[in-house]
Amino acid sequence: MKSLQYYFTAQHENEETIRIVHRHWFNIFMQYIPIFILFIIVVFSLIFYSEIIESFSNTSARAIFFFMLSFLTLFMWIYGFLLWFDYYLDIWIITTHRIVNVDQKGLFAREVGELEYKRIQDISTDVNGFFPTILNYGNLTVQTAAEQSHFLFKSVGDPYEIKSAIMAQVKKRRKEHPNQNVDGGL
Repeated sequence: MKSLQYYFTAQHENEETIRIVHRHWFNIFMQYIPIFILFIIVVFSLIFYSEIIESFSNTSARAIFFFMLSFLTLFMWIYGFLLWFDYYLDIWIITTHRIVNVDQKGLFAREVGELEYKRIQDISTDVNGFFPTILNYGNLTVQTAAEQSHFLFKSVGDPYEIKSAIMAQVKKRRKEHPNQNVDGGL
């Protein structure tokens, strides 16, 4: 996966990527609703352009109207891009050795955390609400015995299948390296 190298340059030797997880599409859809509403406002203002322009008696009021319309359109594009950028670059990479969390914080900041399977103590899923239940998405929390007490997979699709994939890797890893288990773990 060539594009994965941008996110994941520190891949260990003999480490294979099992799954790359993004937030569920419904999460970004809900964030785009205000943009859709602003888009409808812009479209209606262009449809009723002649009635709006007639209500302005001077050219400076027309210039302000077009400035505000242009500003609103620019705001929609920038806000929409930032939402997509955050959605696309927030990923969780599940490998044969660990879980890597790449959390994009705005345009110019990114936090990368990793969790080895030997540190995992518990995994829980949380699917609450009508849409999450129907569309099969929710939160998955991985409890650890490290400084960072948990990893949160927020609004991911099919959290039960992701939990099963992680559990299978934890069991496989602990079977291969029984002396590396953390006390009280799975």
